[in-house]
Amino acid sequence: MDSITRNFLNDFVESKSYGHLNESKQFEYFVNFCVTNKEYDSVSFDEKQISTGDSTQGVDGVSIIVNNKLCLNVSEVKQLIELNRVLTVTFVMIQAKTSSKFEGESMDSLFRWTKTFFSESASLFATEEMKSFLEIKDYIYANSKFMKERNPVCNIYYCTTGKWTDDANLVNIIESNKKELDDLDLFDKINFIPCGSKELQALYRKTKEPVEATIKFERKVTIPSIPKIKVAYSGMLPFSEFKKIIIDESGKMKSVFEDNIRDYLEQESNPVNSDISSTLQQGSMDQFCILNNGVTIVADQISGPGDTITITNYQIVNGCQTSNVLYENRNLPNIDNMHIPIKIIVTDDSNIKSQITRATNNQTAVDAVELEALSEFQKNLESYFNALPKDDYKLFYERRTNQYKSDDDVSLNRIVSRESLIKSLSAMFLDSPHLVAGNYGKLTKEIGEQIFNKDHDPIPYYLSSLSYFKLEDYLSRDLLSKNSRRFRYHLLMIFRFLITNADSSRLKDPAKTKKECNSIIKVLRNASQCLDTFIESASFLESNELGLDFTDRKTVERKNTTDIIINKLKDKYLRNR
Repeated sequence: MDSITRNFLNDFVESKSYGHLNESKQFEYFVNFCVTNKEYDSVSFDEKQISTGDSTQGVDGVSIIVNNKLCLNVSEVKQLIELNRVLTVTFVMIQAKTSSKFEGESMDSLFRWTKTFFSESASLFATEEMKSFLEIKDYIYANSKFMKERNPVCNIYYCTTGKWTDDANLVNIIESNKKELDDLDLFDKINFIPCGSKELQALYRKTKEPVEATIKFERKVTIPSIPKIKVAYSGMLPFSEFKKIIIDESGKMKSVFEDNIRDYLEQESNPVNSDISSTLQQGSMDQFCILNNGVTIVADQISGPGDTITITNYQIVNGCQTSNVLYENRNLPNIDNMHIPIKIIVTDDSNIKSQITRATNNQTAVDAVELEALSEFQKNLESYFNALPKDDYKLFYERRTNQYKSDDDVSLNRIVSRESLIKSLSAMFLDSPHLVAGNYGKLTKEIGEQIFNKDHDPIPYYLSSLSYFKLEDYLSRDLLSKNSRRFRYHLLMIFRFLITNADSSRLKDPAKTKKECNSIIKVLRNASQCLDTFIESASFLESNELGLDFTDRKTVERKNTTDIIINKLKDKYLRNR
């Protein structure tokens, strides 16, 4: 391994606390992280959940990206179908080899097992991880009627520390295997991407880069000076330039909509989106700029001379629907010349950003759950995390997606995303691990206004995240039983119960919650006691008295499973109180 790749690998290992793993596993996670970031355009995911498990044949990682979202279970795909009524799928198959050369036998093996994955012989895969990926794949193809734009794309990455030279023998292996995959008639396109050391270095550098777009914005006016706004432009931008803001170099949508409070709604049942699409498809390009409210972009920085500008760390805070409909119609004749109303606002003040997002989204009724990302509590929570001492218990709350992406002082494994926080809090303090394990979208609907309440103390939010951080560390070091990973959110609930011997406060009782948290803090700060309590939690989970069926993959998503655990906990630990 060359010195630059070695340095990048070491940097990744340090930022993820993977020093206890062997080099082969470190490199596998490194490759899975780099490749999936390229395909998904985010660092807010757990590369361990992309791993196919130990001793899996031919494939080290599988990323399934549906409608620009990385999906880890069937429930997430189901939610996207319900929301979008369309399926746009990319399967990413990954093989990582520390070898310094591209080996034909290994490449052939990657293709062979990729074909197995998509064939009726998929039962040959034995790991739980692969069974989960296969379940998602089968569900996607069972709902192929929603593939309205195209069949799935299959991107196959073979990654080594060597140098790709277009060796004729290897090219023949690739082409013959691609033809066999193509003969399955399952894909719109099959891409084989060989990655040597230089390619891996470029991919890792990309994980550190801020979101940027360079555009030529000629038809603009500068909005008069406003306090806390560095600069603001309003004007008309042709689609030929606007698509640089929403589409990356590989042709997929960028992840620049996370701060938008409305997710994309498909065209058929959404009259606004249907009208936008009809305007475009009827050739009424000139009318678009008059009929559409336009797009509002908030950025941290803007640079560049004259009309050519570069916007950095930006989000589309209003215009998610418009952008997605434009993307779906991007290949229409003459669409590049169509103009879109645009506002670009540059500020590093989070309060101003929230005010802009609220103001530009007030045309549609938005309930309290959808506005959780903009609440005052969110900002206070971010400040609370930032004020924590720089010790082994330090975490960083990522209120805005990718906000720490280019910050070398922040370890990747210590970043707590909004989704991760909601999941850990809901499992640990709201007794909802079954919802967490299944469907994040359903979870946010179920918990409603139980979270991010202005009267809540930030401590349980932090402690649930810290507990999850500790649990993930134990899981990565194989210190807990085999079923613990799939039931990790149930373990958080059991962990809290074993420490507090109390029913969940559901965050409604400040005094009770504070008392619970004080007990939990003491355990988390005692390394041996913390590990022992998680081991006891795992032992309780797998005890015969619970009688859980660990061979049934749906057990983890059933409310009945949570009820059984809670009742047995009460019976065992509260019976004599």
